[in-house]
Amino acid sequence: MSASSAGTALSRLLAVATLLTLIVAPALLPRVAAAEPGAKPFLQLHIDSVTPDIVSTTSEPMVTVTGTVTNVGDRPVRDVMVRLEHAAAVTSSAGLRTNLAGDGAQYEAVADFTTVAPELEQGQNVPFTLAYPMRSAELPSLHIDEPGVYPVLVNVNGTPDYGAPARLDDARFLLPVLGVPPDPSTDTADTVAAVVAPDTSRPTRITMLWPLADRPRLAAGVPGGTTPVRLVDDDLASSLGDGGRLDTLLTAIDFATSPEVDPGGQVRSAACLAVDPDLLVTVNAMTMGYVVNDDPDGGLTSPTHPGTGQDAAVGWLNRLKALAQRMCVAPSVYAQADLGALRRVGNPGLGAVATNDSGAIVDQILGVKSVPGATLIGDGALTGPAVRLLSDQGPTVAIAAPAFTVQDSADGEPLPLDLAPHRYTPQVVTAPFDPMVGAALAGAGRSPVAPSYQSLDDESLDVPLRHDSSVARRQDALASMLWRGLRSNTEPRTQILVPPLVWDLTPDDAAAILSTLATSIHSGLSVPRPLTAVIAESAALPPADDEPLPADILGNSRARFDDSVTEDVAAVSEKLGGLTSALTVDPRTGLTGTQYTAPLREDLLRALSQSVPRDARNGMAGQRVRTVGAGVDDMFRAVTIVNPGGSYTLATERSPLPLALRNDLPVPIRVRLAVDAPPGMTVTDMGEIELPPGFLPLRVPIEVHFTQRVAVDVALRTADGLPLGEPVRLSVHSNAYGKVLFFITLSAGAVLVLLAGRRLWHRFRGQPDRADLDRPRRRYASRGEPDPLDVAIAHAPDDS
Repeated sequence: MSASSAGTALSRLLAVATLLTLIVAPALLPRVAAAEPGAKPFLQLHIDSVTPDIVSTTSEPMVTVTGTVTNVGDRPVRDVMVRLEHAAAVTSSAGLRTNLAGDGAQYEAVADFTTVAPELEQGQNVPFTLAYPMRSAELPSLHIDEPGVYPVLVNVNGTPDYGAPARLDDARFLLPVLGVPPDPSTDTADTVAAVVAPDTSRPTRITMLWPLADRPRLAAGVPGGTTPVRLVDDDLASSLGDGGRLDTLLTAIDFATSPEVDPGGQVRSAACLAVDPDLLVTVNAMTMGYVVNDDPDGGLTSPTHPGTGQDAAVGWLNRLKALAQRMCVAPSVYAQADLGALRRVGNPGLGAVATNDSGAIVDQILGVKSVPGATLIGDGALTGPAVRLLSDQGPTVAIAAPAFTVQDSADGEPLPLDLAPHRYTPQVVTAPFDPMVGAALAGAGRSPVAPSYQSLDDESLDVPLRHDSSVARRQDALASMLWRGLRSNTEPRTQILVPPLVWDLTPDDAAAILSTLATSIHSGLSVPRPLTAVIAESAALPPADDEPLPADILGNSRARFDDSVTEDVAAVSEKLGGLTSALTVDPRTGLTGTQYTAPLREDLLRALSQSVPRDARNGMAGQRVRTVGAGVDDMFRAVTIVNPGGSYTLATERSPLPLALRNDLPVPIRVRLAVDAPPGMTVTDMGEIELPPGFLPLRVPIEVHFTQRVAVDVALRTADGLPLGEPVRLSVHSNAYGKVLFFITLSAGAVLVLLAGRRLWHRFRGQPDRADLDRPRRRYASRGEPDPLDVAIAHAPDDS
């Protein structure tokens, strides 16, 4: 054989080997993007549609997946091929997430690869369609023979320029199957009877919380009574308007529970609005007109521009009020504050505002009676500190994700989650929801997130949410909602669906999720369980003496608020509480001190909100707390003593000390004067003074016992001793001589009285006073003239 013939044979052999690799073992090809962390991907697979999204037909259904493959790399890719793969039905709730991550070894091919493009240039994309029956005797199929939730994967292979054939991307989703067509190998006349239907003998009792919440939008550091209200941005204007996020959520639940769509009221009975009181406070304030800070962190000092969402706020709030009249409403924790962090703050007043006071706010604004007795924790885990805080606030049922770890047991299956209610204290019992279902719901919509109750340490739950298409994430949510109902032997037979409180659904997502809730009820997989029943049944759980509290730290460690943040919140809340206790009621306006400082207390809860993205929580919390702290300091400086700038001269030892107090707050405040008097000065304590808004002149009673100029320091404090304003140093000059001068003056007066009395006595007897005898002689002597009396005596006749 010649050299050229040998080279040709070798080339053919390599070509055949490559072809066999692609045909025989394509599933074994490495996935470049996964095998090379940080490497730029070559292809991106996007699922455009899955039809049907829930398989429940009695005919022989075809599962059709359409999508797009895009070259996002830096070079052309040849031989672009796709293939549909499937895995066995999910047998544990952990599998609802673990099947969407990992290397995909559990998936098997449905059919061979289909070439969708011989070559795909940079930036180009190509559509594809894969359609297969659920079960078939002759054709490739998904081999589904009973209802359940089945993982499906679309695999794409290709050969990048200057590279080898490789698995370049995949897309996964869950397919819920409510009914399976008859076995094609069985010849039966009654096709309907041969359909494999789900077991509905043990339906789940289902409850769904439908959230209406948002991130904090009110500007920090703005006390009550300030009009118009200030917002940090105008995002709510679009969110409340047509097609906005909050409008979509409200429209979807309003339609799904309307009498025309839900005549039996089953969806309405199973669903309950989970409303954040902070959102209601904000929207209610927007209805009266508002402005937007140009500087989000500026507080009262920021320039503003008019907001554009007043009409949208009026319309949205009126629609919510109408809906609240016919369905369940429950308040969330105020501003979705982190209860564990709030416990570290250690302020019982803030804890009461976050939990117990939320219902009153919802009731007042919506004009309904909300469901009491539940604490809705949508994002974070229920930690030991959170349980302690709730226990201090009174009886409650905490609806939260349980502590969980997804790990393999001895038989290779994930450990089951403990979803049974637990009574941790005489006051607190928990009604857990499945965190895997909650994570699937959190992944749906325009802004998919991984909940904070999910630990970063568990790589098996690291689902690539941003990489997956919205259609695939919606499929995962729908399948997760139906999984427990399709598994009749899975315990418990109750299910609480808790999506993230700030849920960003498209109209299609919202409609599909509520339609799936209705489907689960109408198909017999579920029966409605009102939230009131959840609370009553959980509260009836007897106490357990040996029930340990959850750990102090659970879930995503990056979601935890730093100790520096909670310490700053504690310091500001303590000062604010001291000021609030000193404020009283303004009789002119009716504004109370508690109402005036309430927005600042709520600001501290907003600082601890779990609605803020995890990586930004501590930074945004620190900014808000600093702004609130500066506002509180300004309020303390607004009550002060007017500095006269000169000196006082006291005419007598008991002359009062004149002062003027100034109160720039809109409510009266109870104050006390603290006078640092020098030795020799006694100051009468004026007691507690109610200082109204404006100026108040005072005359402080004092008594001095010296004659000199002295400095007197005067400070103003609250009734509890907190300093207000700046202390003032007064220069005081006293003309009083004290007791010595008093006795000298008294003695001199007595001598004068005696001398005057003697003179009057001599005159009364007709005798000259000796004090007057020498006065004329002194006068004539001063002139150099002889005294007439002496002359007269000298010339007088001698009578003798």
